[in-house]
Amino acid sequence: MPSMRLARLVEVVAKVRSTTKKTEKIALLADLLRQTLRPGSGQSQGKDTELAALYLSGARPQGKIGVGWHMIQDAMVEGPTSGEPLTLAEVDRVFEAIAGDQGVGSTERKIARLRRLFAQADPEERRFLARLVMGEIRQGALEGLLLDAIAKAAGLPATDVRRAMMFSGNIGEVAHAGLEEGAAGLSRFSLRLFTPVAPMLANSAEDVKDALERLEVAAFEFKLDGARIQVHRGGDDVRIFTRQLQDVTERLPEVVEWIRALPVREAVLEGETIALRPDGRPHPFQVTMRRLGRIKDVETVRREIPLSSFFFDCLYLEGEGPLIARPYRQRIDILTKIAPSSLLPRLVTHDAAEAEGFLRRALDAGHEGIMAKSLIAPYVTGQRGFHWLKLKAAVTLDLVVLAAEWGHGRRSGWLSNLHLGARDSLSGQFVMLGKTFKGLTDELLRWQSEKLLALEVSRDEWTVYVRPELVVEIAFSEIQESPRYPAGLALRFARVKRYRPDKSAAEADTIQTVTALFHKQRAQEPVRH
Repeated sequence: MPSMRLARLVEVVAKVRSTTKKTEKIALLADLLRQTLRPGSGQSQGKDTELAALYLSGARPQGKIGVGWHMIQDAMVEGPTSGEPLTLAEVDRVFEAIAGDQGVGSTERKIARLRRLFAQADPEERRFLARLVMGEIRQGALEGLLLDAIAKAAGLPATDVRRAMMFSGNIGEVAHAGLEEGAAGLSRFSLRLFTPVAPMLANSAEDVKDALERLEVAAFEFKLDGARIQVHRGGDDVRIFTRQLQDVTERLPEVVEWIRALPVREAVLEGETIALRPDGRPHPFQVTMRRLGRIKDVETVRREIPLSSFFFDCLYLEGEGPLIARPYRQRIDILTKIAPSSLLPRLVTHDAAEAEGFLRRALDAGHEGIMAKSLIAPYVTGQRGFHWLKLKAAVTLDLVVLAAEWGHGRRSGWLSNLHLGARDSLSGQFVMLGKTFKGLTDELLRWQSEKLLALEVSRDEWTVYVRPELVVEIAFSEIQESPRYPAGLALRFARVKRYRPDKSAAEADTIQTVTALFHKQRAQEPVRH
């Protein structure tokens, strides 16, 4: 059986886009995944199952392949298709060759390979391939739907597939294991040393009262404005990962030294690393990120910007194995025994007045707020739920930049007015909530102009449209109704608080969260006579 034709996958993508029914989307995707298997064998041809799942989710085995939008434009061809029909395996081979091409003349060679690929594709295939290369697949076959489709195609519980995805992080790998090996294949995925897992995420609570109404009794912790880290130790070997699962071990020698001094041989801990002033108050977030971003002269910058690390969870311990299924109360007890001097300040209470005092203490110390955590909840990797709640002094949302307009006057030549979008958790698309140019320093204007131009996909006379990748934290006074924007909502007095290069677009706040905040705000408004 030859590799699946790209045309078949593109055909299914079009059908998925054309229906709004979740069950139909899942059925279409599941049927396509089954077609990657040899009839009666339960085995795929090559790695078609993996490739189909990855391409449907907008990913590639190679990750980034060093191709920008202008290169795609240079490579794009018009006219009829030439050559044999493209297969998934052939597309993968081309991407592999492009990704591995380095050095003098590599740009021209990559464009030539893309041009030959596009020449073999029909117009619909060309459009799909261009979006796939640029990470712009938005046909509704996003991770949640695709995981349900893998479960349906393999005849497995969706919870088992989702659990495997938490530990793997590679949807192609999960699809391959589930469809070819069933439950036994998925059982291989678990928390392992030196394999980072997506961090558990938090939702916002309006205030302490709201948090306690949800959790009854909670563990309150200082919420630091630092960089989240996941630290793995196995003997003398240490690896440190960011919330994006990037290995930054070489950049954080003080964290390596700290964990090697712990009285354990194997552990996985989670915490925050942050740059503090001599008086113990935090530096601005950008200072911590500047230190974390330094690759060269680490020892020099370490002396200039030393980092302090604080920990709040233990996910794995020698003799105990993975701890993520255990309640938070047990995990924090274990952490307290092995690293008592490095814990975040913490209060367990059901009393709102006590918690309010703890929040004031955190804010007075210069931190951005507190976390409220359920004592009985397991660690749910990669998901945002209501077991963890964040409380801040000001209302903010993490949104995604969809476009930016050229500035005027003093801001001429810089991209200034930002188009802001919230993620739709159902479709995976981004819903515009308004624009802002407020809160931008000259330094931020220069930085964002450079970043956004690198993400450009198109432009008109006034506006540069970009791939939805850059996350920005936006402060605002309230959410109001607005017929100008798709969700009927807009942010009032929106202003940039900071950019969040540590967060991906998938971690941005959702339009569902914004809508819930609007309705809560509306319910609390006084009646006007």
